[in-house]
Amino acid sequence: MTRQEILQVIHDILQDQLELPSMKAFHEDARLNEDLYMDSIMILQLILHLEVDMGFDIPDEMLVAKDFRTAGSLADFLERNQEPAAAEGSL
Repeated sequence: MTRQEILQVIHDILQDQLELPSMKAFHEDARLNEDLYMDSIMILQLILHLEVDMGFDIPDEMLVAKDFRTAGSLADFLERNQEPAAAEGSL
């Protein structure tokens, strides 16, 4: 999955699953907490949807706050940590 596809997945989860009211502020550099008004529970819900619905593997020990600062940093994190087979499948 490309970075742009991952950003779209994040957008879709925030809009359709979490029904985030601040979606007008969504863009690559939008800060999850300050711009999109997501609290820690909402971020955990996002992680759960990414794992269960989209098949991303996000081990607890890999959760670092800097990776969840913006939509773009989250997309970078997910792109870096894709399963090799999944990454090859998107070619």
